[in-house]
Amino acid sequence: MKTQSTSTRKQVMKTLSFFTLCMIFCLNANTLYAQDSDRIVTGVVTSLDGPVLGASIVKKGTAIGVVSNDQGEFRFPEELTANDVLVISYLGYKTNEVVINENTTFIKPFLEDISIVIVAALRTDEVVTTVINEQ
Repeated sequence: MKTQSTSTRKQVMKTLSFFTLCMIFCLNANTLYAQDSDRIVTGVVTSLDGPVLGASIVKKGTAIGVVSNDQGEFRFPEELTANDVLVISYLGYKTNEVVINENTTFIKPFLEDISIVIVAALRTDEVVTTVINEQ
């Protein structure tokens, strides 16, 4: 009798272990499938001067975008798919476009400075005063 009880207990434990293993596999497979289609993209916008505060990151062809914080970091507000294009721009820098690939979750776009030529002139007017002496 004791042998039959032990065999039944072992059979229940094997079945329970198999069921638990199947559930873990199903949960992980579902998570992996969700990552293949859409993903949240984060990143840091930098230049020669360091992180760029206030750079705009916009999905090309839409008005959906975000602005980088004081460390140049951003988190795009919408899930992106493969072949989406992000346009990164800031005043005084060349616009940069980044194509989102199948595995892209983090980007670090680099903005190049635009060459600026400043032309200045200084105008001076001399004021001539004439003093008339009346006698």
